[in-house]
Amino acid sequence: MKACAFLTQQSRHLFVNKTQGKQLCTSTTSGTTATGGGSSSSTPWNFVRNVINRYSISSQQHRIRLANHLFRAAQYQALHPQWYGRHKVQPDFGPQHAMLSMHVWFLHRRLIAPHRGGNNGANPGNGSSTTGQEEKEADDGKHAYNLMVQEELFDFFWNDTRSRIRSAGVHELTVNKHLKDAQQATFLQCTQYDHAFAEFRKEPEKRFELVCDAVWRHVLGGSQDVNDDLIRRMGAYVEYQLDNIVYKLPDDYFDEGRIAWGNLPDFSGMYPSHGRGQDDSSSGGASSSSSSSSHPVVAAKEGSQEQVQEQEQPLKTTNAQSGLEFLHNHWVQVLTDAGEPYYWNMDTNQTTWQRPGAP
Repeated sequence: MKACAFLTQQSRHLFVNKTQGKQLCTSTTSGTTATGGGSSSSTPWNFVRNVINRYSISSQQHRIRLANHLFRAAQYQALHPQWYGRHKVQPDFGPQHAMLSMHVWFLHRRLIAPHRGGNNGANPGNGSSTTGQEEKEADDGKHAYNLMVQEELFDFFWNDTRSRIRSAGVHELTVNKHLKDAQQATFLQCTQYDHAFAEFRKEPEKRFELVCDAVWRHVLGGSQDVNDDLIRRMGAYVEYQLDNIVYKLPDDYFDEGRIAWGNLPDFSGMYPSHGRGQDDSSSGGASSSSSSSSHPVVAAKEGSQEQVQEQEQPLKTTNAQSGLEFLHNHWVQVLTDAGEPYYWNMDTNQTTWQRPGAP
């Protein structure tokens, strides 16, 4: 399927790598321009506010803190050990990077979405047109600010990608080449998700098939041996999570970087199939995708107990591949830009070079 080659009209992503000065894509939907953090309103106060938002020290610090919390939330969810194991996502650099790209894309879509004011843009109280204009300017300012947070978010993402590349042991002279390849892979993956939700917004079946195709190609490697039931469960996760993050997560939570992801997919009882697009000879040539979606529990009972146990036991992600290791009492091991491990407490935001002792 060549859908990943299309750029949607809904959004062309701003993937910024400041350290290399590269822009993979630009701008957004609603006529608001991301350049300089400007907005469509041109009143003097709006201009001054945008300048303050971009250049004041306190605003920059807030953007960096928020982007860091958002990225850590995406990292926590994307690299959770439950995703990885036999007959699941493989704990290698490519699949893990695709999982990170997927979860950063959820946050990206929230950040570029038109800001939803407290009363959804309606005039409160006396119906004053002045109040309505002020609310519109406030919403435009919030949207412009979110675009600046998005820049910081992708900076964290690319810096983390560079750290994981270095941690994998590649030669330093090839780090930037591998980073460019990873950025291109992210761009193609997110573009296919965008295409699915923009072009087939009112056609859920076609949209779901395209989302599943994106998951299969980018997260699961495009192998014909991938279990079709796994593809569809992860495709359903993408649709659920986009709705959850963009439309349901309260602004107060998101503005503090607190992301309620919800539950991960249940990978137990997956129907054993021969892979995507292949026939199951044991069922008289019936498609494995239709069988897996119809009878996952029955099929699991028919499979051996050993198979089910292997599927339910996650493979622990290794430090060299993801840089993220979950410890105790909210501590996780993460990587510096040089690929060296350090320890961060997600609850207190404390960092240390020393591995925390057992509780």
